[in-house]
This record gives sequence, structure tokens and C-alpha cells, in this order.
Amino acid sequence: LSPIEPVPARAFLPKLGPAAFLEAYAACGGYPLHLRAWDQHAGREANLLRLAGAPGGILLEDAESMLAEELTHAGGYARVLAAIGRGRTRFAQIASESDQRIERPLEILMRAGLISKRLPVGAPRGARATYEIADAYLAFWFSVLYSDIPQIEAGQGRAVLSRRNPSWQRHLGAVFEDAARAHARRLAMLGELPSDLVIDRWWATSGEPCEVDVLGIRGTRSVLLGEARWQSRPLGARELAQLQAKVARVPRTVEPPIFALWGRGGVQDAIRSKNVLGFDTQDVLTP
Repeated sequence: LSPIEPVPARAFLPKLGPAAFLEAYAACGGYPLHLRAWDQHAGREANLLRLAGAPGGILLEDAESMLAEELTHAGGYARVLAAIGRGRTRFAQIASESDQRIERPLEILMRAGLISKRLPVGAPRGARATYEIADAYLAFWFSVLYSDIPQIEAGQGRAVLSRRNPSWQRHLGAVFEDAARAHARRLAMLGELPSDLVIDRWWATSGEPCEVDVLGIRGTRSVLLGEARWQSRPLGARELAQLQAKVARVPRTVEPPIFALWGRGGVQDAIRSKNVLGFDTQDVLTP
């Protein structure tokens, strides 16, 4: 079956708390077969070791069969996907990392729905695109497992998962950001945010690097600026100040803009106000 979004996917693992479920979703990618294999009575480490860190584990082996179904001569395509999984998201970076011409592989991978080409929301003409793996499970496989499959198959899965924890945490953060953007879109559809907002990720196309996880624009004006962080400590004044400092960089901000913070551990009550919204993991999984 095709993967499903986090909110309906939660029905497969109803006993897990919100944060534990999102960890399971980040590894399983919303595929019902994978989610059913996740043991709700075991912790995240035990599940990852059994399903991804041991020979025969479904999360270790399923990716290769999926790619074989979608692609022919998958080796060249795998190098492109692996480069993106290692964080090389621009065209030149992918070409250099994969050491091959990538125009045709990129086209085929996008046609298959395995990668997506992204531009910052409201991007000016000529902005450079980035590429990302469109499937959360494949993103997990290529960013966390792919380079160490021989070691996992040799019985070193526990050590591999420990060493690759920084990559796992980055992947979790990206999944949480996606969930925050989806939550913001639901809020707009429900009228809890302006209904005419176009919401997506934004990053600066010139000058100093700057990125906004959730930007909502109306026409050419920025109305909503949001940050999503996968951290257990509630977000507070420091994170809000960092988000507010980005106002000068995004396209033509209205006055006053709406600020929104999504945190794994929620947001401190002290910073909430009329134009400062705060959400936790339970919120992003609420229909």
C-alpha cells in the first residue's frame, strides 16, 4: 500500500504517545506494512534495532525492493538518492557527490515521485532549487542506513545505529518540520489562520543563509513566520527572538506578522500572545 500522512497513520499505532509515534513514522514512512511491524510495547531503540539494524529487518530490506519496482538499472539512481540523503540537495552538490551526470536520473526520479524539486515559497525568478527525497521511509533509509548496510548485515547494527544517531536526529527534525507545515495548512483551512495563506518552507536565495521552516504568504506579503524544533525542552523567548530576527529577510512582512513555534516539548506559556502561537507534537497530529 502507498504511504499515508501522519494524522491518519496514527490509527495504526494508537497506544504510542505523540512523540513516540512520530519517531515510528519517521522510520516507517507511513507505510501500513511497516507501521504494523512496529512494536508498541517496545521502545524506539529496540524497534530500530529489530527492524532496521538486523539482517532480514523489514526497514533494512524493503527499500531495495521498492526501488527495483520503480526503477531499472537502479545503481545510478541510488547514487543520486544517497547524495541527497547525505544532505547534498543542490544540483551541483548532487552531481559532485554522485560522480555522474544527473540530468536524466533526476528527471526519472522526479517522474517516479521518489524525489521532489523544491523552491522557497514566493521564490523570485531565477531562485535555485533544492532536491529532497519525497518518501519519509526512503529518506530514513538513505540518510541513516544505506552507507552502513554491509556492517549491519555483519551483525553490527547496534553500533551503526549509535554512530548514525546525528543523521537520525536530522531526519526526525525534517519529518517534524513537514508535520508542522501540514498542521499550519489545516489551521488555515479551519479558519484558525488566514484562509488565503500559501504555506511552505522558505530560504534566502542570496546573501547570508536564512531559513524559515513555515512561511505563510498572502500575495507577495509574508503574514506567518514559524519555526519547528524537535527538542524536548519547551521553546521559549530565545527561540522566539531568533524567529523574529528573520522578519527583515523574508518577503515584505505585514505589520504585525503572526509568529508560530512548534516544539516536541511544546512552547512556554510566558511567550504566547495574540500574535505568538505555540504548538506541540500532539497538535501536529490533531486533524
